[in-house]
Amino acid sequence: NGHPEVFLSTSDNSVLIVDCTTGEITDVDCRARMQSPIVAMSFAPNGRFLACFTQNSLLTVISTTFETKVLDFDTSEGSSAPPKDMKWCGEDSVVLHWKNLGVLMVGPYGDWLRFPYEGEENLHIIPEIDCCRVVTNYSMEMLQRVPPATAELFRIGSIEPSAMLLDASDDFEKGAPSSDEAARAITKTGMLADAIIACTEAATREFDIKTQKRLLTAASYGMHFSYKDGSGAVMGGPLTGSPPEAHMRPTEEAANFVASARKIRVMNALRDSKVGLVLTSSQYDAITPTGIIARLIAMKRPALATSICSYLQLDESVQSFARASRAAAYVISDSSKGQTDGQTAEAAINILNEDSSDVGAKGSTIPEEHNRGAFASVALAADRAGRGGVAKLLLMRETSTADKVPALLSIGLFADAASVAVAAKDTDLTFLCLVEFQKYCKVSADNQKQAMSTFNQTLVTKFPAEAVNLYMMYLASNQDVKYMMNLYLRKEKFVAAGSAMSKLALDTENTKERIAMVKEASRVYGLGKESVFQKVSADEYIDLLSEQERLRSTYGSYDVAPESSSITTTISSVIRYAGTKPREAHRLFADAERLAKRYKVPEKRLWYIRVRAFSQSGQWANLRNLADSRAKNPIGLKPFALAAIEGKQPLSEITRYIERVPPGEERYDLFCEAKMWQKAIEEAVTMRDPNRIMHVRSLCNSPEIQQLCEEQARML
Repeated sequence: NGHPEVFLSTSDNSVLIVDCTTGEITDVDCRARMQSPIVAMSFAPNGRFLACFTQNSLLTVISTTFETKVLDFDTSEGSSAPPKDMKWCGEDSVVLHWKNLGVLMVGPYGDWLRFPYEGEENLHIIPEIDCCRVVTNYSMEMLQRVPPATAELFRIGSIEPSAMLLDASDDFEKGAPSSDEAARAITKTGMLADAIIACTEAATREFDIKTQKRLLTAASYGMHFSYKDGSGAVMGGPLTGSPPEAHMRPTEEAANFVASARKIRVMNALRDSKVGLVLTSSQYDAITPTGIIARLIAMKRPALATSICSYLQLDESVQSFARASRAAAYVISDSSKGQTDGQTAEAAINILNEDSSDVGAKGSTIPEEHNRGAFASVALAADRAGRGGVAKLLLMRETSTADKVPALLSIGLFADAASVAVAAKDTDLTFLCLVEFQKYCKVSADNQKQAMSTFNQTLVTKFPAEAVNLYMMYLASNQDVKYMMNLYLRKEKFVAAGSAMSKLALDTENTKERIAMVKEASRVYGLGKESVFQKVSADEYIDLLSEQERLRSTYGSYDVAPESSSITTTISSVIRYAGTKPREAHRLFADAERLAKRYKVPEKRLWYIRVRAFSQSGQWANLRNLADSRAKNPIGLKPFALAAIEGKQPLSEITRYIERVPPGEERYDLFCEAKMWQKAIEEAVTMRDPNRIMHVRSLCNSPEIQQLCEEQARML
């Protein structure tokens, strides 16, 4: 059902199946098929059959559905005790182990073989997909049922086409003339292709090299009788005398023969006692050549792995991996210890660039792009072996940024790694360099302060500017500007450091903390010659905050001087507050005047501030007094009139200001703004401008005014 299940035997000769997901328990009710309780169970690799050893020493093989019984094998004559171990050998035989009896192998039809292992204290059976391995303290042996292809070939009196082809090949080797007739007889039956395939298949499943050669020779002999078929396929290429444009290709049997010969050669190399990687043909196919390369490298056999890669013409990435492993093995070997870093690096580079795919091309090299990541891998191995110089030389040849940067970080070249990442315009790798270097500083230093000092100093002096700017952007996104200021000070960018502190001060709500932070910003500004203006501005802002606090304390109200960074806003607040405290108005006006003089507010701006503050706070009498004062008015009376209009004062009050504005365009505009249409028409007539008269007509909806505009325009 796709869920994990647990099989439990019961004392009443049955089996319970527990679903691990749902917890459901099912009784398969196999009591009629089992003569006694089951004491051991083992599943076949394909999951279709279950080997059960019962209490009465009976081996029963049954389907996992418990509907079909395949075998009952009685072992009571050898031992009444249950076996120490029971495993499947492939998918069609079961292997049992008793300590005193050895190993018993039971086939699908009840055939059996016994292998004595007396005196073996530790024996383990390891199941494989088509065999099993018997491992003892001193040896490893492989048990396998004879493959069907081999059985058909070597069975006594076999009349299979493959057996007949093998006999014909043997006769040909002996020089018997009848061999040719036997081969042609097989050809006439139409079974020659099957015979060739069977001989080739049997050769791949043989362990004996002589038998392998004998079977491959038989397959090769049979292929000499494979003639061109209707699709244009021939054994080994175009026939002699055939037109060159004819489409020719090897037969399927020939291609299979070549692939099998390569496979056999590789398996024989792996089975050598110096290697010890014994595999069957099915295991070879299941692991795949790429997996075998990985296992050889794990076994520290990179030279053999490289040779097999080239021989099998595997994918270039696999060959690069094998060459890198071989080069790494050379770098850390004893043979390279007496060489200089340059000699060792050159030898490793030669291994990585060696192209062994063409046997006749001596000294041929492979393209650099095929070694992407290989130089970095070898460099890491060299660094771990204490050959830092070799690692640096190898990394100079690495073309993959994604591999080069992590390798440089691993060997401690953080600034170089950042330079590579910046050159590649890779923001992620650049930030990785910064983070890894910061971690390294924290681990290496005794305390946090020393770590950050080392980090900032190295970052400013050795890292590329792009990496520093990226780090500054990261720090700017944080609330704590301490690290950013330290970095700015290291770079002697006093304006930027003070500005960062000032910006943080403006975001602070507590006045005392704000003043303290602005004072610190002023101190930082004072460290540089180019930040005089910023220092003066910071000092004046500190004085302004102090004045605002004094005003609030003096008058006991926050409204008299709300927190602000603008002197204009502060003076305006003081004047507006006078409207709520008439008795203290004189003092407030004096404070406003004092602030204006202290901060050198221009007279013209001060008059604008007064007009706006009086109008906003409804101090129309003070506004009138200001307009009537004997002091020289630097802004004229137009702002007064506009303030009265915006404050919706009576027309008489508005007219009082407008009438004092010099005749002309400004007075006309003020009359229009106050919607005093007749006055505006009169002013336009005085200016003798019919366009302005018609402009009044377009603004006013009154018919009388519109008629008056038309009459006055005609008169002009």
